Amino acid sequence: MNTEFIKKHIKYVLPAVGIGIFILLYLLGIWFFQSHFVPNTKVGAISVSQLTLENAQAHVQKELEEQQVMLTENEQELGYIELSQLNVQSDTTAILQQLLEQQSAAKWPVYLFASPQSVEQLDEYVTFDSSMIEGLMVSVGVNNNERTASADAYIGISEAGVYQIKEEVYGQQISATSFESALEKQLENGKNSLDLASAYIQPLVRQDTAEVTDLQARLDKMQNVAITLKLDGESIVIPSDEIASWIFVDESQEPQVNVELIEDYLYGLNETYASLFKTRQFESTYQGTVTLEPGTYGWYIDRYTEAENIAANVLAGEDATREPAIGGSGYGVDISDDIGASYVEVDVYHQMMTIYIEGEVALQTAIVTGTPGTNTVPGTYQVWNMEEESTLVGYNPRTEMDYEQPVDYWIAFDDQAQGIHDANWQSSFGGEAYLSNGSLGCINTPPGVMPDVFELVYYGMPVVIF
Repeated sequence: MNTEFIKKHIKYVLPAVGIGIFILLYLLGIWFFQSHFVPNTKVGAISVSQLTLENAQAHVQKELEEQQVMLTENEQELGYIELSQLNVQSDTTAILQQLLEQQSAAKWPVYLFASPQSVEQLDEYVTFDSSMIEGLMVSVGVNNNERTASADAYIGISEAGVYQIKEEVYGQQISATSFESALEKQLENGKNSLDLASAYIQPLVRQDTAEVTDLQARLDKMQNVAITLKLDGESIVIPSDEIASWIFVDESQEPQVNVELIEDYLYGLNETYASLFKTRQFESTYQGTVTLEPGTYGWYIDRYTEAENIAANVLAGEDATREPAIGGSGYGVDISDDIGASYVEVDVYHQMMTIYIEGEVALQTAIVTGTPGTNTVPGTYQVWNMEEESTLVGYNPRTEMDYEQPVDYWIAFDDQAQGIHDANWQSSFGGEAYLSNGSLGCINTPPGVMPDVFELVYYGMPVVIF
């Protein structure tokens, strides 16, 4: 061969040969990596590069079984363990098959410098025998009975009686599950040591967890609600500590309001403010000024309706200033005038009943009230039921027998079965008849007068007994 020719063309031949070799290697690589994993393919920290699917799975299992891990705690070495001692098992066939199908064989040179898709988290593919982990914990001196347990943050009652976040507690107990999770993280990172502190059971709920902070925010809003009741000219501000005592958190961690406690609070307001519970000074027909005991007549806070209203305000965290729901009669009227000018007056001492209509005497009649032992109960009442041709039923404590007594007219005015009715069995009315032949508490009225009484009386009409 002509030496001069070679020298002249060598500078072209060598690059061509080099390029040819590179192309050949590249093409061989494409062929090879059709069935083998490209460079830098890893399962956790275990390389499966250039392995077939079957060999890769076997290699992962073998590497895991031979893996040694140093256990430490509080900067003290507790000893080495081999993962085979924990019966480590891997099942990466499916995910490796997926990686193999997704990888691009044509890019295999690139993967020499940049990692392709890899299996980074092992918890789905690697498992350990829980009983062996528990045995290991005993062998290295882990006794959960001697360790503090972790506890979730929660909403609890403070010494001031309000709900506050109670911080989570970080303990040192270890479970098979928490150890396995910590060990898998170490294997993912390629580390051959495990500090048991990373395996401590952690609280699931922390003080900054959204569900806790959101609940506390709702409770704060509820506990700071300002509610003022405008009651018959008075402004009653419900104390904040009272409101706080109504609030509780149920088993589902939902704020609730105890309506029964609100009802109890409103009952206390009624005892203080409601005319239903107050005595009255009254100008009687025969005795002048007398004191009337409380009964069923008067106004009161409808504690059942209002308790629901207040509960809704507290639950929504809404301030409110309003007149409460009112029941009964005479609200807004001074108690000295709330009976009005139309009423039924029963004078037990004089055994007389007088009916006033618009301040004028409309009817007067002698009556028979309860005999001693079953006295007519004094009080300020109002008519709530009226019936014609009714049958009175009940129990007679004097005869110790039940009774059924037909009457032509029945007017009920209290909640203890006292009422006004005709009594054709009475031979006389007024005077001292009640001492020997008195009623069981009702107002026995002459049959001839009772139709007029029934005509004059109406629903809601006051009935005063003294």
